[in-house]
Amino acid sequence: MIQNKQSIWLLPIVLGCLVLGTAQASVFALPNQGNIVGSLHAVTTHQDDTLLDIGRFYDLGYNQVTHANPGVNPWLPGQARKVVIPAQYVLPPKPWVGIVVDIPARRIYYFPAHDHVVFTYPVGVFLPGWKESLTTTEIIAKYRMPAWNVPKNIHAWFKKKFHMNIPWYWPPGPENPMGELAMETGLSGIFIHGTYHPWGVGMRSSQGCFQMYPENIAQLFPMVPVGTPVRIIDRPNLVGIDNGQLYLQSYKPLDAYHKGHFE
Repeated sequence: MIQNKQSIWLLPIVLGCLVLGTAQASVFALPNQGNIVGSLHAVTTHQDDTLLDIGRFYDLGYNQVTHANPGVNPWLPGQARKVVIPAQYVLPPKPWVGIVVDIPARRIYYFPAHDHVVFTYPVGVFLPGWKESLTTTEIIAKYRMPAWNVPKNIHAWFKKKFHMNIPWYWPPGPENPMGELAMETGLSGIFIHGTYHPWGVGMRSSQGCFQMYPENIAQLFPMVPVGTPVRIIDRPNLVGIDNGQLYLQSYKPLDAYHKGHFE
């Protein structure tokens, strides 16, 4: 959410009729001044739309589209309902290099080495009780149609929490939690990957990996070379500057890093 002291929604809201189709890629030219990209607008719904459909179309996670529309039923927003599209972002702190994962915002940013642009996508992050390291690593391998060897701690977690003995090995295919494309980081067992359960994007839905919409990982995967740096950050509050105005992008801090309060 971006706000200043005068208004939660600074930019004009432009209404349009929503007809869902191919998702809109979130790619923006890097600002020559300031650190904000994108814009805020709104759409009106069709009776069959859900907030999750709308969020996916505009490259928003569950957290963004629901928090921007309090009081709107995520599954049944209704006919001709105005829905805010918070597609405006304060970029993560520099350096703008490689991949940056902003955990509180549940977004990933990719800064290509030779283009003055940024791609940004929503991601699912770790479940309560799990925690990702705030560190810098890199992409060490890429896999099409990956298999998944389940780590012992994840196998034990499913058994304890759900009384389930999940398979130790998941072959490639529609039931594999890794989806069709996966990029391995230098952190043990941590991947950026697609998912066959896209409604977890924007939620705390994984045991440490970063889950993306299938169409988003399909766009990102071929652009990212092995060796691309990956920086994982925890910045619940970011100050943005655009045309001389100050903005605040604020997300709820995660207890995993702030012990129930913001430091």
